[in-house]
Amino acid sequence: MAIDVTTIRIGVGGFVGVLGAELRRWLGSRGLFHLVLWVAGINGFVYFVVVTSNMTFGPLGYENLLSALMLFPVFAGIILAEATIVGEYRSGIAAWLVSKPVSRGGYVVAKLGGLWIGLSVTAILVPGLVANWWLPKVEPYRFVTPDAPSLGRFLVALGVTMVVLGFFIATTGFLGVLIRRRGSVALLAMILWLVLRLAPPQIRPSWYRYLPTGLMKADLDVSSWIPGMEYVSGNSFDPTSAVWATAALALVFVGGAMLLYRRLEL
Repeated sequence: MAIDVTTIRIGVGGFVGVLGAELRRWLGSRGLFHLVLWVAGINGFVYFVVVTSNMTFGPLGYENLLSALMLFPVFAGIILAEATIVGEYRSGIAAWLVSKPVSRGGYVVAKLGGLWIGLSVTAILVPGLVANWWLPKVEPYRFVTPDAPSLGRFLVALGVTMVVLGFFIATTGFLGVLIRRRGSVALLAMILWLVLRLAPPQIRPSWYRYLPTGLMKADLDVSSWIPGMEYVSGNSFDPTSAVWATAALALVFVGGAMLLYRRLEL
């Protein structure tokens, strides 16, 4: 079967155009808004937990930071992903875009990929680096001032958080194409986060370690750290298989969303 090179070029060009438009939005007022919001919100929350006496549990500094980055940006990613996929489908924007030289699959990948890149930078990378600068300089209300980890280890921990964010954005995109009901999509994705994050170790099957649970687990034992914190504190990073499995699952969900969107009536 002959390959239509012109069609391929148009499709690739359309994908690049949509992705470029998404990324330019993050370089403008939208990106600035998110950057200010996340830097102030994440750092303010961590400072409140670590320095003041208002929290009833003992703060661990970087543990609080990484836990916050595993929660708030992920929930924002879920809401924004369902708004992008379902919202633009309902409003007719998606139908208008794919009527241009943009493939349906390219549209889905560009939208989800642009959202992941934008949130990874504004909600995880920059707020995390800001917190990493001031955390070792403050006096905690409980325990001792946390030592600053090596920048390389800290960036790896942030990268793991970005992988988890990508998984939930991809999952939400898939559910959005499948269900196309905004409230239901967000609710299901958040329930999935709760199940993976808070499922007690006693009921987790052995294959759970290959899911995002292996990167975001929270045992009921307060002395148990999330894997990213273990690595930041100088220990080895054991759940490398969970990183690859989570990234692979994200790609599977994106691929499923692409296939479903091609069959969707716009």
